[in-house]
Amino acid sequence: IDPIDIANKFGIDALRMSLIVGTAPGTDVKLSEDKIKGYKNFANKIWNITRFVLTSIENFNLEEKPELTKKDQKILSELAIIVKEVTIDIDEYRFYMASEKIYHYIWHNFADIIIEESKGALNGSDEMAKKSIQYTLYEILKISLKLLHPFMPFVTEEIWDSLPHKDKKMLMIENWPDNK
Repeated sequence: IDPIDIANKFGIDALRMSLIVGTAPGTDVKLSEDKIKGYKNFANKIWNITRFVLTSIENFNLEEKPELTKKDQKILSELAIIVKEVTIDIDEYRFYMASEKIYHYIWHNFADIIIEESKGALNGSDEMAKKSIQYTLYEILKISLKLLHPFMPFVTEEIWDSLPHKDKKMLMIENWPDNK
């Protein structure tokens, strides 16, 4: 496989992820165009998640943290567990495990469950629940981008730059998420 051709066809971040995920130390890399294409689809999924979140927070004040519902508190505490696990995996050089956990969290928890379940609150009449989920979605997106950045730096940096921050620092110099 010619890395230049693959990068032009699928993107360098998709190639990077396909080289890391599922590759434990001391094993051969099982690499195919289908695997790389899967991570290109993942990059597209991240863009779609970002568009949804940005659309959902259009009239939300990012400066103040609203009172969170118990459900949103639980969602953020589960994310804190993922942050802790990923941090430990990276610290212990288990990059394949860290990347797999991030991938599964973003695609299966964030996109498939949290975003789908948020639509009721976002379209509902309960303003407290709406503000709570808006804050939660934005926090999950920011933390997910930070966790994913070592593995997919180009896509995450571009998305980070499109987020409405008050202090526009590059993602690569942001602090790692707190894993308490």
